[in-house]
Amino acid sequence: MRSAEVRDSAVMHYVLRRLAQAVFTVLGVMLLTFILFRVIAGDVSTAYVNQKLGAEARQAFYEKHKLDRPGVFNYHRRLLVSDNTSGPHQFEIADQNGSLAARALNLHLAPLEPARGAQALSSAPRLAGRLVFALSPSTPLAAMTDGKPLVSQKTGSAASPAWKISLSDGTVLDVDLSKARTCGDLIAEIGASPGNNGKLTTAISTWSPLSLFDSQFFWHLWENVTFSGRSYATNQSLLEIVGERGKFSLSITVPAMVLTWLFAMIISCFVAYYRDTWIDKVGVLLTVLGMCVPYLAYMLLGQWVMFKIAPEYAAGLAHPSSIYVPVFIAVIAGLGAEVRFYRTIILNEINKDYVRTARAKGVPLPSILFLHVLKNCMLPILTELITTIPFLILGSLLLERFFGIPGLGDLLLTSITSRDVPIVTGLTYLTAVLYVVSLLITDVLYAVFDPRIHLR
Repeated sequence: MRSAEVRDSAVMHYVLRRLAQAVFTVLGVMLLTFILFRVIAGDVSTAYVNQKLGAEARQAFYEKHKLDRPGVFNYHRRLLVSDNTSGPHQFEIADQNGSLAARALNLHLAPLEPARGAQALSSAPRLAGRLVFALSPSTPLAAMTDGKPLVSQKTGSAASPAWKISLSDGTVLDVDLSKARTCGDLIAEIGASPGNNGKLTTAISTWSPLSLFDSQFFWHLWENVTFSGRSYATNQSLLEIVGERGKFSLSITVPAMVLTWLFAMIISCFVAYYRDTWIDKVGVLLTVLGMCVPYLAYMLLGQWVMFKIAPEYAAGLAHPSSIYVPVFIAVIAGLGAEVRFYRTIILNEINKDYVRTARAKGVPLPSILFLHVLKNCMLPILTELITTIPFLILGSLLLERFFGIPGLGDLLLTSITSRDVPIVTGLTYLTAVLYVVSLLITDVLYAVFDPRIHLR
């Protein structure tokens, strides 16, 4: 009883240790996808925002998808300009006299957290600037504008930064920014403008320790872990997309995997039973030929045959049974490599001493093959089989695209070409999680099928 408890405790510690390692593995995958698709890939707004709509449309896209945040850690704050009045008019800031200050400060309408020291209601219209590292009243305007000029060079020396601010109640404020050199000066100039009297408040956004993680990398992690990332193209969440398209991918990959494994095991045992005979030699020849034929050739030939026999089943899902055409092609295309692999494993086991001893004692070869050899061959077979499970959900990229199946494989290809980053990274995360879990299951099954293996 004591030994069983010790064994169970060792297994539990092993599983926990492997799960901890899996967390770091998945984290490494997420870091790599972040670098590849969010850092190296550059600005993706050009693929989804009409550039004629200007900077405000791009800024709205950045904020919606958290692309305006700092890369890894957020020590940044914003300048917030809040309209405390109410009325039918539009709250806006317009540059005057050749000024480019509003554009340089990237002031745009955005729902943000309440500002430090501001008395504006949460429903008040608010203009926000770009995130600036450790923004404070002493921060120079050059740091707030990302080095962009405050005045137009075309208007000459007469140009000076100045604003005409229209409030919701119709009040118009003229603000001279020619003397402003820092963020504090800017706040003071707006507050002291004639006619303001508290109608317009300017402050710096708040910052807390939790704000440290309000960055692109941690939003990238959160959206993938919770499957809440939304497609740039359709605005669907990853969870909705997997639920909608995953069934089509699984309807191809699961039957194909099961049938390929079943037929491959039967054929492998058959040719191994007749090893060194013409049956074995013909089987090896056919498997090698099957491995040499390109996957695309199977698809072209299979679809050509279907167009000749039943064109309505050759592509798409107009008929539910059309899904079995790519399944059949996947089985035929994968059978050669599987038979070759399983035959090698079985023959390697047949040549061991215990098989020769059993045959010398008169035990029939079928009994040896199916009762003992197959059981001892299960470790490499399980390894090969279980490691394919994580990729079932992604479907078959070529088959889905070629036969018009709206699965996740087709979506992944489309997302890569269209730079739909949340979908690509989300599906990569899902595959990584399933893969590390399948490896853990493989290790546990090793101990089940081979008593000599102990999990420690």
